[in-house]
Amino acid sequence: MASATGKIWRFGAVAFDEGAASLLRDDDERVALDRSSAAILSALLAAQGEAIPKDRLLEIGWPGRVVHENSLAKAVGRLRKALGPEGENLKAIYGAGYCLAVTSEDVDAEHSRPQPQGRRFLLPLAGAALGAVAIVLFLTMPRQPESSVETALVSSEPSNTLGRILWVDDNPQNNAIEKRAFEDRNIAVYAVETTEEALAMLSMYPHYDAVISDMGRNGEPLAGFKLLEEMRARGDETPFYLYTILTSEAQHTLLSEKGGQGAAETREGLYGFIYPLMEQKMAER
Repeated sequence: MASATGKIWRFGAVAFDEGAASLLRDDDERVALDRSSAAILSALLAAQGEAIPKDRLLEIGWPGRVVHENSLAKAVGRLRKALGPEGENLKAIYGAGYCLAVTSEDVDAEHSRPQPQGRRFLLPLAGAALGAVAIVLFLTMPRQPESSVETALVSSEPSNTLGRILWVDDNPQNNAIEKRAFEDRNIAVYAVETTEEALAMLSMYPHYDAVISDMGRNGEPLAGFKLLEEMRARGDETPFYLYTILTSEAQHTLLSEKGGQGAAETREGLYGFIYPLMEQKMAER
């Protein structure tokens, strides 16, 4: 049942109950949203497809608080996942912020659910529904080892670990000084050498606070950008930083357009990205 307060927005196959801070899908599955994500979604729906600047969304999602832009990126990632297929319409607009490109309407509680006449198709669809459940169960069965991988990763860290970095570089020995600097600050660093390994790690253990990548590796000059594109296509909003020999204005622009957070060519520049990120994480605990 919808909350007595707040609007109910209907768009696509989803209804959003502002008062209850939850999504209701056509299958009657209700998905609860955290306060920040719900406030951001309300604002995006009210904007009717217009982009809202990031700084304004930060004010809406975390009123009266100073938070890192990473918090907004993570909230957007949670929203995309909760919205299911409709999540692809939550778009980052370069230089303008975010928009939700859907046609929405403010409806009452009665119309926030699928209309009764649609129920007559329930029995004919029962076989298909059972088949879908079986497929889901089959696809999720191999995920069991992931929990053991996650447990192993966490248990291998010091108990005072403040955050985790996934570092992608085909020459990890070149980053020994930086890695040691992070570890001295209780930031765990997990190193992989290929894009495929990075995507596998992100899939198995999606609790990294940042991804650092070189630009070119293994004969692919744009490997860093390709990793970023694949992450964002999967709905992974983990902050992404390039650490490369030489940066340029064009590179910074393209990185931002693809959803990256920054590029550094010096240790100090890299620390300048990562340390505030971890400090913000601690402040939000």
